[in-house]
Amino acid sequence: MERTNKGPMPPGYRFHRPSSVSDYEKLYDVMNSAFKGEGVDSIVRRFIENHSEMSDENYFMVMHGEEAIAALVLIPQRWVIDGEELKVAEMGCVGTVPEYRNMGLQRILNDEFDVYASEKGYDLCVLAGIPFFYRQFGYQYAVELDYASEINVDKLPRGKVLEARPFNETDKQAAQAFLERSQEKYLVHSVRTESIWRMQMETGTYGAEPFKASLITSGDEPVAYYRWWTEDKALIIRELAMKNDSYAEEVASLIRSEAEKQGLEKIKTKLSHEDAFSKYLIEKGAEINKPYGWQVKILDPMGFLEKLAPALEKRLAESKFKGLTKTLKMNFWKYAYEVSFEDGKLVNIAKITDAGRILGMNPYASIQLFLGYRSREDLEYAYPDFYVRDGLDELIDVLFPRKPGYIHYCY
Repeated sequence: MERTNKGPMPPGYRFHRPSSVSDYEKLYDVMNSAFKGEGVDSIVRRFIENHSEMSDENYFMVMHGEEAIAALVLIPQRWVIDGEELKVAEMGCVGTVPEYRNMGLQRILNDEFDVYASEKGYDLCVLAGIPFFYRQFGYQYAVELDYASEINVDKLPRGKVLEARPFNETDKQAAQAFLERSQEKYLVHSVRTESIWRMQMETGTYGAEPFKASLITSGDEPVAYYRWWTEDKALIIRELAMKNDSYAEEVASLIRSEAEKQGLEKIKTKLSHEDAFSKYLIEKGAEINKPYGWQVKILDPMGFLEKLAPALEKRLAESKFKGLTKTLKMNFWKYAYEVSFEDGKLVNIAKITDAGRILGMNPYASIQLFLGYRSREDLEYAYPDFYVRDGLDELIDVLFPRKPGYIHYCY
């Protein structure tokens, strides 16, 4: 599939999407060259061979003659914000052959990515990439990513009462229920479909990492599952979900037993620090990191707020602002919106030219506000061009509460 790029493509270069075995081999070559020795070509190959929700359209390339010299991948996801489902386009595997760097090729690919995502109705573009670089494309850190904790095995309790066995196909229904229950505490979380469960199990890969999976039972009853790997005398827990939080101590005891069987000395987890099992480990003395963050861009801020309408109305209904009738003028400095509520319902959002200076909504800071990553108070402290005046601070806190998010990998 070819198209003429409308951006500043250098002469002799062209945008391309793969459509043949030869094209995909060229895509793998880009990844090998850009990420030498990191196995990124294997990640891309896994998407191509196993991801049922991806097609040729998800792969973006720049060609110089017949050589592919830059590429990136759009990985489709579904996220939920306070009950409202959004289409998410993750930008991954972003690479340029070294001798073609600093030519603006990734800027061209980013433009193509945004146009395609907008045309296909995606609400958010996200990535888990390197620090700072993607700010130039409008991204802002807005959801927690890459949690880690570590504890010595001997700090966990003995007295195993639960049992573990290898996870199999028939365990998915219980595991899905445990996963969804664990996600209820997060303002932002992912949706794992049946096809993604299948892909992860068939490939033994979670995100970009290998795993094995175990089901934990009490008698014949499933009470938890976890995805794990071993490395350097440590049992690494990549994902864990329980039937309810009260099983944390018993699950910890079971995991100690499983680790000791393999001669392992440490437990390392990749779980959110807000997770019940993580909190138990922290109480037992686990060391924790400062997490990184998903970088997020809102493609259509007005459309995004409209999609959040049910969540905004629910927050009002559960607060002292129940039945609110009010118009808020939000000045995002590059654009402005008038957001109108009647009897607690969001009835209209309109672009305006004069929003005044009551709600100064730095557009990058506002991404963090809307996704619960930072509180209104924290943002006012950090950004002089983000402010809330005329006594509206409590209302903004109700509409956009600070609450952690966590994304379980969907590939």
